Amino acid sequence: MKSKIFILILIIANSVFAQNTINIRVDASAETKPMPPIWRDHYENHLSDGYGMNPAITGNHTLYTTDPSFYTIMKELQPRYIRISIGRIDNPPSVDYSSMNTHTLRNLKYEFYKGGNSTEEANNITNYDFSYIDSAISLIHSFGAEPFITMDYMPFNLSRDTTPEYQGLMGLIYNLAYDNSIRNSPPSDNAVYGRVMYHFIKHCYQKYGVKYFEHWNEPDQQWLNPIMAKFFWRGDEQDLYKAYAAIANEVSSDQSLSPNVKLGGCSFAFYSFLNLMPQNFLTNVQTNGTKFDFLSFHPYSDNQFMGGYDTAKVNLAIQWRNTYVPHAELINAEWGRLEPNSPVWGDLDYGLDKFRHIVDMLDKGISMSHETCLFDGDITTDNFANLGMFRVGPIVPKPSAYVFYNLNRLNDALNRLPVAIDNGGAVLAARSDNGDKILIALPADNPTNGSNAINLTVDNLPWENTGYYLNRYELTEQSYFDGIIFNLTHTRSGAGNTVSDSLSYPSIQNSGRLVLWEISSTPLTVKDLYPEHVILSIYPNPNQGSFSVRSLHENITMKSLTIYTLTGQEVLRKSFPYFQNQININDFIGVGTFIVVIETNRGTYTSRFIAH
Repeated sequence: MKSKIFILILIIANSVFAQNTINIRVDASAETKPMPPIWRDHYENHLSDGYGMNPAITGNHTLYTTDPSFYTIMKELQPRYIRISIGRIDNPPSVDYSSMNTHTLRNLKYEFYKGGNSTEEANNITNYDFSYIDSAISLIHSFGAEPFITMDYMPFNLSRDTTPEYQGLMGLIYNLAYDNSIRNSPPSDNAVYGRVMYHFIKHCYQKYGVKYFEHWNEPDQQWLNPIMAKFFWRGDEQDLYKAYAAIANEVSSDQSLSPNVKLGGCSFAFYSFLNLMPQNFLTNVQTNGTKFDFLSFHPYSDNQFMGGYDTAKVNLAIQWRNTYVPHAELINAEWGRLEPNSPVWGDLDYGLDKFRHIVDMLDKGISMSHETCLFDGDITTDNFANLGMFRVGPIVPKPSAYVFYNLNRLNDALNRLPVAIDNGGAVLAARSDNGDKILIALPADNPTNGSNAINLTVDNLPWENTGYYLNRYELTEQSYFDGIIFNLTHTRSGAGNTVSDSLSYPSIQNSGRLVLWEISSTPLTVKDLYPEHVILSIYPNPNQGSFSVRSLHENITMKSLTIYTLTGQEVLRKSFPYFQNQININDFIGVGTFIVVIETNRGTYTSRFIAH
């Protein structure tokens, strides 16, 4: 009897502490399909005005772009598309945006059209002021991205309503400046509106090569609740279609423009199964053969098990696309968790969840995915209780940013390979264009029972005669707090046409991990082993020999630095009596390109700069 009890205890113990095993198998010779790098698409509505809430209370906004580390982190993030608005202001930079004075409202910087409500006035190019949109596009181009422009507000002089009338709670008036019944109303004359927006699109394409133009933002909010009923759109679906069709007809009539730009919409929210606005809108598009190049939508979810992504909304968008506009691209224009002070925003698991959803979107043919959002809207006492991927004041990456940094290693391998994976889970496998590199990325769950085991097998390697090199990276909560973006944990070489790798890992800080394998025909270089990344920001760069070095990670502080020429000659060595977040250098070291090696409390980091 005792032996039976003992056996039973062993069975129970093994069930509690047993490993969860994930088996992954990749055929390197399999046929690939193109994989758009949708992890490089982001939504950021406040680039031009920065962070800050009610200006009547908190004072002037602070720009992100003036932070010395802004371009440094953008270089690391490598954004492809940035979704921006031509006029939406949720958190306005001044009280003028919430004014009840029509003269003040007419002269805001977002009002690009100053003419009257007639076709003659719409064709007079002197009635246009594109300085705001020019500055926004130029900013996005400056860090290597392309704009995805949302035409989501009505120019003052074209609106059906011309008297400010705020919807909802008056106490929120300064935070809801967009909702004043003017900017979110249908046009009084669709033909004039279509002509004005045609000139807007033509300007952006001819001057900057902008290709994507989206009509409106969440016009179906009215299906959510009475408070938000008309926050984004005060018309019905017929008003929405007529306004859109007016733009589409103008663009379609210009053959120098129509084949080169993509027009679509309308960033539907899909809040309720009773919401028929998108379906009715698309029915009109289909019936009239209206130009419609993409269907955009917002699959937000605050369900703690969905990670800010509602698959039901995605599936509905696919269904309606296939039914009404089968030729159209599918674009996820915003997604994430929006609940106030969410406890997940500062966790690595939030970034891992987003990776899983990226895999799902790629499986479903979504061509663009604007993650919400880049920067926190305001400084908070809680380091991570805000929506952005980056804290502000100063800019600091959160753990989810590190996930996106690592996904950029896939940018050199955008030919997706089929993957067999058991025990559930999401994984991406891809091959480079010339076949010299294979990458596999896995967002691994936090073990619930003991530890997880992962077994990877890659068959039919193309380097059977020359050999292969395998490198494994593991991003964890601990490597984030240590300031290690690309955490190389295992490397080896071998020969043959099959390679296998196995690892077993416990829970670290109650979080999962990102596991990324690079298998290539060439060994790692020094640059691969010590990549330049966003731990350190040197500004200005280039400089004239006077510069500052700042740590972008709150847990990384600096004590000394050494500057070398590219040939390895030491030109400056500085030590400081205590660790600090910022180091200022005013010594003349000559001109040229230099390497700086910095001793920190977490190891040694390198970067480079140019001195004129």
